[in-house]
Amino acid sequence: MADKTARFTTTGMHCNSCAMLIQMSLEDVEGVAEVKADYAAGTTEVTYDPAMVTPDQIAEVIVKAGYGAELAC
Repeated sequence: MADKTARFTTTGMHCNSCAMLIQMSLEDVEGVAEVKADYAAGTTEVTYDPAMVTPDQIAEVIVKAGYGAELAC
């Protein structure tokens, strides 16, 4: 199955260090191929293998890192 990309509205990021923390947290998740967190835009874009991880699980990792996450339409 091909990788998919999901975009999350991410609240609570205040600087590049916040974005880096989210990226590092998600890069440790099995099935996540690429992460682009943008604190200025308040978004996190994640390319993932849907057979290994779901958008809900990805959002949960962002929340556990201390930020808000909601799947963007």
